[in-house]
Amino acid sequence: MRTPITAVCGAIALIVLVGCSNTDDGDGPVPAAAAPAEVSTSSEPDPAPAAKKIGDTHRWEAAVDGLTATGSTTVLSYEQPAKSVSSPGEGLGLTDPQWAVVEVKVCNTGPDNISASQSPWTLVFPDDTRAQTTGLNGGDLPKPEFPTLDTLVKAGDCLRGKIPFAVERDVRPDRIVYTASESEPVEWTVPAK
Repeated sequence: MRTPITAVCGAIALIVLVGCSNTDDGDGPVPAAAAPAEVSTSSEPDPAPAAKKIGDTHRWEAAVDGLTATGSTTVLSYEQPAKSVSSPGEGLGLTDPQWAVVEVKVCNTGPDNISASQSPWTLVFPDDTRAQTTGLNGGDLPKPEFPTLDTLVKAGDCLRGKIPFAVERDVRPDRIVYTASESEPVEWTVPAK
């Protein structure tokens, strides 16, 4: 029998993996977050971790109420403009928009189910502005799509797909970031074309 974890879902930072479950049958997803950082007594700020290269894997682990979630997240590719896709509509607030696509893969290496969605992902531009996912899916967006809503990833399974971002034409981000509110962001460097 599992301890209900609904109360901790709001307090737990979720990296790419977002899950809330209140189950007693053991089939629900476990929220996955980065392991807590060590407390430093130094007055100097800790240096930011180096950005990963596209293709590099970030391994993570989280423990919540005795349940453990472990896994990995990889940015597989970045494409701008996305090929064979119509331009984003004017309703997204951009002057000359085009689609950019980040392909990611999330693997669950732990014993408990987790869930994943697009929401923790952002693009960061050289001028320190950010683009969040639009939450759009379907139509002619690049396939396979990474789920916009929380999607179950069972133990030993992986989930791979493409996340679309509406960006200004010819303005390229320098980083792909996923962030959990209680964890340090993990970054991948976007190569110049």
